[in-house]
Amino acid sequence: MPRLKRDFIIMIYVLLISCLPVAGWSAETVAPPSGANAMMRTLFGLGVVVALIFALAWTSRRLSGGGLGHNKFMKILAVQALGAREKIILVDVGGKQMMLGVTPGRIATLHVFDEPVMQIAPNAEPGAGSLSARSASEFSRKLHEFLNQGNKS
Repeated sequence: MPRLKRDFIIMIYVLLISCLPVAGWSAETVAPPSGANAMMRTLFGLGVVVALIFALAWTSRRLSGGGLGHNKFMKILAVQALGAREKIILVDVGGKQMMLGVTPGRIATLHVFDEPVMQIAPNAEPGAGSLSARSASEFSRKLHEFLNQGNKS
């Protein structure tokens, strides 16, 4: 038998034997904690786990540069659902506006606009909250024009 395999088997046996209860320990009995004490220990443990989850989420967000939609150079301007899983998205990337078609298996560039379809407020937050009702209706109108333009040919 090779030496490495024999050493591995011996190590497994030692680990198994060390896991067996010792006769002297089985004679000792520890009283279970009282109801209130057990409840406090459980709540404290739960609180530690929840705090750890929040701390890890905060650390992850700090290390990754923020959450979704916090990019200075890329903004989602409008989203139009076409079906249950398909949508058209108007994005601004470095001042250039594009219309993207998004499906579960693919993202396709539908059109790159030469001039902006809608104006972006310079101090606006990224995402749907930065759109006014006028710019959303303007996008809807231009989208209908674009779609009807394809039907004419």
